[in-house]
Parts: sequence; structure tokens; C-alpha cells
Amino acid sequence: MYNGALAEQFAGQEFLSSGKDKLYYWTREAKSSSAKVDFILSKKIMIVPVEIKGGAAGKLRSMHLLLGKYPHIERGYVLSTAPYGELPEQRLVFLPLYYAFQLAGDL
Repeated sequence: MYNGALAEQFAGQEFLSSGKDKLYYWTREAKSSSAKVDFILSKKIMIVPVEIKGGAAGKLRSMHLLLGKYPHIERGYVLSTAPYGELPEQRLVFLPLYYAFQLAGDL
């Protein structure tokens, strides 16, 4: 029941312990919108959106909205219980949740 919240908490702690001093997220500014991407990581001018999923499945509507609105963002990352995978046509990279520390450290 709380897998998503626990996964987000875990990823946030991993990002902080990797040296990130602040955590950011994105919400859509449209009225009555509930679109939200869990974390936005950055390195200099590179913006990296990260969505956290407690399970292996999800629609990723918010991530697609963000990537559509900001075409200069190269790719978005999804951390979940699923194995590594890529969807280059959708600009998405899927990583196991335990990779959160390494992802943040690489940025």
C-alpha cells in the first residue's frame, strides 16, 4: 500500500547522501492539474527529471508532460523495481531503485 511513498523516501535519502544539498520537484502550473515529477536533479545547466515508482508498472503521464513541454531536456529517468531498460523514442531510461545513489553521484 505504501510502496510508492517508501520508494520516494528511499530515493530522496540516497540523493541527499550522494552529495545533493537540496531536492527539487516539478508540478504543472495549469489550473486543476495534478501532474508532478518526483525529483529534478541538476548538474550545471543539465536538468534531469526522475520519477520514482514503487512497483514495476506505471503510466508516467507527468514525465511525458514535462518532456513534451521542455524539449531541451535530453531524457527522463524512472527508478522502480523493474530491470534496466531504455525507450529512446520516448526519451526514457529505466533503472532499478537501488541505483538512486549512483545516478545522483554521476550528475
